[in-house]
Amino acid sequence: VHIDDSTAAIDPTLDSCCQREIETNRKQSAVEKTLRAHDRVAQAENERRQFNTLGSAGGGGGAFRSFNLVHGLSFGSGCRCCYDPNTDGGDYELLAAAKAELMATLNEDEEVNASIIEQERNESDNIHDDDDDDDSSDDSEFDYLLDDDVPGLSSEYETQRRAELEDLARRVETLQWHGYGVHRQMHPQRVFSAAGYGTDLMRDVVCPKGSVIHLFDAFSPRSVALDLYLERIASKYLGTKFVRGIGVASILYADGNGDDAWKKGDLPMLLAVREGKVVAWNAGLDDFFSSTNLEARVVEQWLDRAGVLVETPPSIDEICRIRPEETALLENMMKLNKLGDGGLEEERYNCGVAGCCKTFRHEHVGVKNEAQNGLLVTEEQVLAAEDQVFLCQEIS
Repeated sequence: VHIDDSTAAIDPTLDSCCQREIETNRKQSAVEKTLRAHDRVAQAENERRQFNTLGSAGGGGGAFRSFNLVHGLSFGSGCRCCYDPNTDGGDYELLAAAKAELMATLNEDEEVNASIIEQERNESDNIHDDDDDDDSSDDSEFDYLLDDDVPGLSSEYETQRRAELEDLARRVETLQWHGYGVHRQMHPQRVFSAAGYGTDLMRDVVCPKGSVIHLFDAFSPRSVALDLYLERIASKYLGTKFVRGIGVASILYADGNGDDAWKKGDLPMLLAVREGKVVAWNAGLDDFFSSTNLEARVVEQWLDRAGVLVETPPSIDEICRIRPEETALLENMMKLNKLGDGGLEEERYNCGVAGCCKTFRHEHVGVKNEAQNGLLVTEEQVLAAEDQVFLCQEIS
């Protein structure tokens, strides 16, 4: 168990009892963090929940319903540990108008491009029709290339590749549910906590390695241009959290590590947060603009020098602040509540043993019936092991 004492020194002006309490809390937090890192049951349960949630959300079926996933947000779905459906999400008026104008421009460009492609296609067809039919070139000898490959081989590769792409899409979607790879607007009271600013030694809080906070001015065109750019680069840096909040109100709720120098700057403001601490800030955004144009390259270089741009996404097990055991407790309480109201019948696994009250799938060692054989190791596993040993003896 490693206890990190370098994060924050204990205030020497505190009483000895308060200092001992802080040391005890740190030791307890370190022990719990170490135990959770090696908790195989919690990790397996978390993977099962993520997989089942993704499968049910993608239309893959499954009766599991995650209580942590909140639907109907302004941007889609999000985890309850990161978003409040009543306060988070949305766009301020100038940004919404800029997005609508940008979408209209993109639609017009797509229509123009489609008409150009169609015109070129028609011209190409006319050229081919005017060619002589005596052309001696005949590509019928290459028809064998269009034949099917070895039976079963291509389908196996396609199935494997499709599974890899689906798994990658599920992971990206899970990251977006927790605020990675996207740029979201948060409530002023939650914008700094969502970015991991400040830490709580009493609890093992998941803290992103790098975060970008834009304290916007709702009437500033500079804020609009910066937000549009941050939304574009957010998908590139999946290990960084990008959030924005209204400037004055958000600063009032910022209570972190005592680094208050940035709070005196002008708005709008861009903050770079690394591991819970503000490492750089730019007040007024003057360095990012030449006249009225945003210098995108300057913004990205500034964030890169601050060390908050992380391309590698965090592990799926380290992004949710709600522990699997907390979710299991919530589901159990809701299930008991429904059972008490008579609105839900409890599902039980039939193990074949009379008087057993366990509801989950299990086996009784030494009890053989229609539902189980009562063996720790099946006969098939024993025979397979004997065949392998016999084969190794023959080879030797």
